[in-house]
Amino acid sequence: MLTPRLKAAADMVGKTQCVADIGTDHGYIPVYLALSGNAGRIIASDINPGPLETARRNAARSGVTEKIEFMLTDGLQGMQDLGLETAVIAGMGGENIAAILDAGAWVKDQGIRLILQPMTKIGFLSNRLDDSGYAIRDEVLVRDAGRIYPVLQVSAGESRAPLSCAQIYADRILIEKRDPLLPEYLDLLIRSFTRRLEGMDRASEEVRVDLYDHTRLALNGFIKMKKETEKW
Repeated sequence: MLTPRLKAAADMVGKTQCVADIGTDHGYIPVYLALSGNAGRIIASDINPGPLETARRNAARSGVTEKIEFMLTDGLQGMQDLGLETAVIAGMGGENIAAILDAGAWVKDQGIRLILQPMTKIGFLSNRLDDSGYAIRDEVLVRDAGRIYPVLQVSAGESRAPLSCAQIYADRILIEKRDPLLPEYLDLLIRSFTRRLEGMDRASEEVRVDLYDHTRLALNGFIKMKKETEKW
């Protein structure tokens, strides 16, 4: 039932007393957690009633309806007093995830562990997390439907060191863990940022200096990281 990226996010939850799946959609992660027995209290939330009803039906088919609480809400609203230990936000763009965390800043104050699986804008999300006082504690790459996605475990605190332009797209953790998908992921980033830089060089209008410098530094960082993986 779970796609590889959702399974990676669910597996990163591990043992937890209370977990909420934000924007649960079909409810696959809560059902998986209920069947695994790793979570105590499980909350499936969504902003729309349609997906929440689909999540109820999927829970019923798996015989775990009684193990999951279903909550109609926008992001993290109304969850401050539920005793959350872990929150999962998967399958959204990095900008949407950042907006949910900005609106629910209390999760940082309560020390809630976050499992984040952005579909796009990983650099934007990582940069916002760093600026907002969150640190990436773990990261894994997963292949799903021909694409490679990052899955992050995040909590309040400072990064071990200032993040470079490259590391907001691929954290040093991936190097340290020797993630098997990292070389391919870096190749994709190198190609993407090479095209961006070439496009800026050809642009008829003036390009922002900070954006150009960021792209150049990130590309150089990816190339350096790729050379490190060649020593594995």
